[in-house]
Amino acid sequence: MNIGRAMAIFENINNDTYSDEEKALAIYKVTKMPTHNSVKKDSMLSVIKWLWDKCYEIKDGEQE
Repeated sequence: MNIGRAMAIFENINNDTYSDEEKALAIYKVTKMPTHNSVKKDSMLSVIKWLWDKCYEIKDGEQE
């Protein structure tokens, strides 16, 4: 996967067109970039939320 495709997937992390494996590889590629000036904060937050949902489940009443 080239960095252009990785960035496209990263920026559209909630798109069901991509498999979880493609998303994981894209995240890995983006984290290995020498700089992250071109990565938008909202994209980073979307990826963090996606990863969080893969690891944890918040039960009703536990959310603020």
